[in-house]
Parts: sequence; structure tokens; C-alpha cells
Amino acid sequence: MKNFFYIILFLPFISIGQNDVTPKIACDLITDYERAKEFTLKYLNTMPADKYSYKPTPEILSFREEALHLAGGNYRYAAMIAGGYDASNFDEIFKRPELQTKEGVIAWVDKSYDVMINQIKSEENLDDNTYYYRWNCSKNCLARKGFEHQSHHRGKWAIYLRLVGEVPPGEQLIWKDEDRNTPRDISREDWQMTPDYKKYKKVVDKN
Repeated sequence: MKNFFYIILFLPFISIGQNDVTPKIACDLITDYERAKEFTLKYLNTMPADKYSYKPTPEILSFREEALHLAGGNYRYAAMIAGGYDASNFDEIFKRPELQTKEGVIAWVDKSYDVMINQIKSEENLDDNTYYYRWNCSKNCLARKGFEHQSHHRGKWAIYLRLVGEVPPGEQLIWKDEDRNTPRDISREDWQMTPDYKKYKKVVDKN
């Protein structure tokens, strides 16, 4: 059977001749990291305290260690954006007494996002070059790599939560909490009548 799907080009919804309309979906580094922080803390608060040491299989990181690894990445990327390097040892971090409890982990992860956000805010020019380990890279690129890193590790947590009988928090891929009720710029019917919508291409998957 032929499977049909749509390739949707995410053109701005306001591309309908209304050039004076300001986009409502923020897509800057600071807003994205603030939203990511909210999303991450929801996961950390959902996992019961007595399940923080849970690991689905013996050879992988526990939920607690995954959380600390995510935060360690935030600290490390922020340091590289600043032109330095955080050489902290993750094995040592995992053993710190203050990072053995749910409360301690959440506080450390929370702070890691604040460090990253404040570092981005302090930069005069994110297009300046620095080093990603030993590769030349813009500071903006480093911040994006850091965002990908935290997204990757947080994404694993949905399975950890399901396996201990908890329901993961709902997706938060667009809005910060206070922006969730932002009204749409156009009705579905009007959107489907726009030239951009009509240019979407139907493709046949022949495999």
C-alpha cells in the first residue's frame, strides 16, 4: 500500500501579506533555554525521590546520573562560550554528597540553566569565534550544541518515567508556561486558503 505523507515547510504563519504583524513565537537562545529549563524541571519533579537511582538496564546511567550529566553539559558549554573550559570529572560529580538527593539534583540542574542563560546574556557578540574543545566555532554555535545536548538527555527521561509507572509531562516544544494561551494569528480555514499552505506538496512514498 502506498503511504502518503506531507512535507510541510515551516514557513511563518504570518506569511500572508501581513508584513506589519510581529511573530508571536519567540525563537531566540535565551527564550529557548528558559523554556527548556521549565520543561526539564517538570521531568525532574515528576520522578519520585526513591526512583532517582533507577536505571532501566545495569550498564547505563541512572536517572539521577542522567540529570547530573545534562547539567554538567550546561556548565561546560557555558564555560566554552566564555572562552574557557570546564574540566570537571563527571564520575566525581556523581559521587558528591550534596547531589545524592532529588532536591540536591534539582537545585544543581536549575543553577546550570541559569549559568548558561546568564552567559548568553553577557556576550556582546555571539558571532565571535571561540573553541568547541579544539575546533573553531562561533559562540552561537556552541550555545546551539549545548541546547541539543540537554534536549537529547532530557528526551531519554520519558522512558525512565514510564518504566517506573509515572506519566511524563506534556510536550513543551514551543511555549514557555506563561505563553501557552497565546492566540493564533489566523483561523485554520483562512490558513488553508493562503498561498503558502496551497504550495505544500503531496508526496508518494513508494518504498
